[in-house]
Amino acid sequence: MTERPATPPLVGRDDHVATLTSAFDGVQQGRMATVFLVGDAGVGKTRLVQHLVSRAEEADATVLLGGATDIAESPPFWPVASALRNLLRSQRGEELQQLLSPWADQLEELVALRPAVPALVGAQARVQTLELLHRVVLRLAARSVVVLVVEDLQWADRSTLDLLAYLVANLVDERVLVVATHRTELPADASPARTMINEFRRHRQVQCLEIAPLHRNAVAEMVHALAPGRTDLVDLVWKRSAGNAFIAEETVRAALDGDPTGLPTTLRELVLSRVNRLSEPALRAVRAIALCDGPLPHRLLETVLDGGGPDLFGALREAVNAGVVVVDEGVDGYRLRHGLMTDVVIRELLPGERMHLHRRYAVALEEPWARELPGVDARLAHHWQSAGDVERAAAAAVAAAESAGRVRGYAEAHRHWLRVARLAGQLAAPPVARSECLERAAEAAHLAGDADQAVALLAERLSLLEATDEPGGLDAALLHARTGQYLVAAGRGAEAALAFGRATAALPASGAEEERAQVLGWQASALWTAGDYAAAHVSAERALELARRMGLAAEEAKALATLGFSLAYREDPEAGEAALRESLAVAERAGEPQEIARAYRSLADLLSGPLNELDRGVEIARAGADRAQALGLHRSAGVGLISIAANGLFRLGLWDEADAAIAEAWELAPSGAEALELRLSRARMDIGRGRFSSAEDDLEAVDVLSASTIGPRYRIPLLTLRAGLTMWQDRPDVALDHVAAGLDVVEQGSDDVWLVAPLVWHGARARAELAILGLRRPDDGIDGRLRRHAVELTRKAASSVPAIRDTVLGFVRMCAAEDGRALGRSDPELWESVAEFWHSQQQPYPSAYAHLRRAEALLAQRAQSAAAAQALRHAGHLARELGATPFLEEVVDLAERARVRIDVPDPAPAPDPPAEEAQGDELAALTARELEVLTELSGGRTNREIAQRLFISEKTVGVHISRIYAKIGVHTRVQATAVLFRSIPEARRKRSSG
Repeated sequence: MTERPATPPLVGRDDHVATLTSAFDGVQQGRMATVFLVGDAGVGKTRLVQHLVSRAEEADATVLLGGATDIAESPPFWPVASALRNLLRSQRGEELQQLLSPWADQLEELVALRPAVPALVGAQARVQTLELLHRVVLRLAARSVVVLVVEDLQWADRSTLDLLAYLVANLVDERVLVVATHRTELPADASPARTMINEFRRHRQVQCLEIAPLHRNAVAEMVHALAPGRTDLVDLVWKRSAGNAFIAEETVRAALDGDPTGLPTTLRELVLSRVNRLSEPALRAVRAIALCDGPLPHRLLETVLDGGGPDLFGALREAVNAGVVVVDEGVDGYRLRHGLMTDVVIRELLPGERMHLHRRYAVALEEPWARELPGVDARLAHHWQSAGDVERAAAAAVAAAESAGRVRGYAEAHRHWLRVARLAGQLAAPPVARSECLERAAEAAHLAGDADQAVALLAERLSLLEATDEPGGLDAALLHARTGQYLVAAGRGAEAALAFGRATAALPASGAEEERAQVLGWQASALWTAGDYAAAHVSAERALELARRMGLAAEEAKALATLGFSLAYREDPEAGEAALRESLAVAERAGEPQEIARAYRSLADLLSGPLNELDRGVEIARAGADRAQALGLHRSAGVGLISIAANGLFRLGLWDEADAAIAEAWELAPSGAEALELRLSRARMDIGRGRFSSAEDDLEAVDVLSASTIGPRYRIPLLTLRAGLTMWQDRPDVALDHVAAGLDVVEQGSDDVWLVAPLVWHGARARAELAILGLRRPDDGIDGRLRRHAVELTRKAASSVPAIRDTVLGFVRMCAAEDGRALGRSDPELWESVAEFWHSQQQPYPSAYAHLRRAEALLAQRAQSAAAAQALRHAGHLARELGATPFLEEVVDLAERARVRIDVPDPAPAPDPPAEEAQGDELAALTARELEVLTELSGGRTNREIAQRLFISEKTVGVHISRIYAKIGVHTRVQATAVLFRSIPEARRKRSSG
């Protein structure tokens, strides 16, 4: 057999190598990057990964290399967990174990995927595991660059996809490079991995490289490297491979091993021509390796093949030398050289051969020593079912589901419970009843963020119950209540209300009072989360009455917290606050930490938000954070309370204190809902201070992490902030898109007018900017929706408590003032009343904005210039105190265009050079005002538009243009613009960027 290089040459990929190298170099400089390599099987994605890994290892980077497996039952986080396992058992393992010692127990549980007691269970546990892996990556990145590679992403488990999304959302300037490969021919376009890649294409830290087949010259280069001097093979290899690197290489190998005229013509024939040359012992080993579906250490293969001894060693050596098998050093075992080769070998197995090998693997994996292998239960379930042993497959699937749940791999647990449910129908005595499997699958789907699937599974469970002799009763009530909770999570508020109604109706007429109190408490809490405060109030009252009668302290505290917020929001602030303080007292007496934190949070949120008692709200939030720390809840409830304090400080205009509070909370490494709230708080501060890149990172993170939540609590603030950010980035059309998406959430049902009002104002502001810029937008109905919502806000405000009514009507007045701007009739008196209102509310930021708009309206009327100057100075003073850089720039821009002197320094990093230095000789004769007119003219503006921007008459503009032409010796606008650009090149760049 002709000797050949073990690794094929990397040819025809200079551009892709350059992109990967550039990404790695950028990461070394402290900027996280993600690269997806997408292409057909065999096109060369893995070869690019190998090149990158070699480069990274030479640079002393930490490489985490893992691959997904083509079985639906793969354990959660499989590619990353197996990569970590291999890394910790490598030569550097002891050093890295010491580095990661703070998370030793959790990592041992994760990488071994075996039972352990989790630190947290429930809805936040999934995010806890994502945060654990996030912090592990951060710790490794503090030591060196981290390169995380996931191959065959199309087969990745849901938890791995969630982790990649979590890392992309949370990493910004860390030394981490994420690379993933994806086969384009599989699966369908709607697959989770394909959907994720498509969504990430717009992320500025993500690149997607389409790996196309090689060109003919590259194939010729490969032939030369593999078979020097055999130029006669180039045409043949090109014709057979069509540029597919794997097929090209196999064609060359086949040609070197035999007669080129008798070469096989298909991929299957190419692979089989190589495999079938092996001896029977080697072929037997290859077949077993192909069917493994997961890491294959030598001991496992030896057990599957009944030992083998020296004969097995010889067979493996033969298969390795033939280029069919490669050594997998990570597990001291083996795998076939390429996935395409694995596919062909498996397809050639007879059904009986497959079942026999699956049984051999299942028996081997049940050996005591094999229990230490990662993901053993999931692999057992796969092999036993493929071997036709339903009973053992069901038992293994139960163990796999429970193992996945312990490491918070809820998407995988959901799939395993569904498998058990299907198998249970084939067994007389299943390990777990089908009804329980459906319930557990529904809960796992809920925790994985798939609320719609959870609802569907509970519907199937209820149909089983309805087929029995007792279709109603307590079981049905509890199932309907859980359905209501899942529907709230899915953002389907109206359906949730119906489900809770069915739950209460199904409860027995007497008895089951404790369950009744729990159902009503869940209903009230869910309705409050969904923003339906009226319905929440009713349910909370009923839950409270039962909890008190039954002496259920935790349920009483929970009901009081929901009731207090709803009561204060809708009817009576004093009575609502009293109920919240009673909730806190009950929780303290009962020693219920979660309810203590809930009471503090509800009270602080109410005061620093809707009731606008900002100082008291901030004070209570800080006290609650201190109490949460004493209760050991500083990373969860404590962070949430600090976020509330920061929001209150933002409204008060104490932005430095708000920044400090946010930084303090972030140091606590929050996760879950509290991390989302803190990111929203930080994004609000960053937008105000012009840190747009940081704000965009946080908003993208919230968008990704709350993608399964379409309810109002996070989505409305998120979309409002997105609209605000894009407004400052001069993209009012995009801002209006965000507002429209927010209105979609509102129209699903929400009483929270306090959240909705700022969203509607952002829409009115975006419409005004579009009109001022002369930009047209397709008639998508947004104008009518905004008007309807403004009317609805006015109607609902009339029946709200005074504090909420005043705030909502303040935003409605701002909407009316923005409508005037859109029509070219901005009302300075209306803006003045808006400024005075926000001043009375102790909120300087919106007050400053209204002062700016008042000045703009006065200047547009070319009257009361003294009043306009005063308003501009007031706006500038507030902007400087706040540190509101983008707003300050807008104030300065308006003042300069109006030639109004205000005591605000230019916010630009450095002043422009003096006119005599910056201007060429051709413009030396122009006055400052004439230069301003010429600059506006060069932007293509009409005389009317120039007059509006500089607050002078059209006639005056015409006079200035005539003088400009005379002074610089031109006759047309084009000639004048050319002189400007020739004399001041910076003017051309500003025009291009504008």
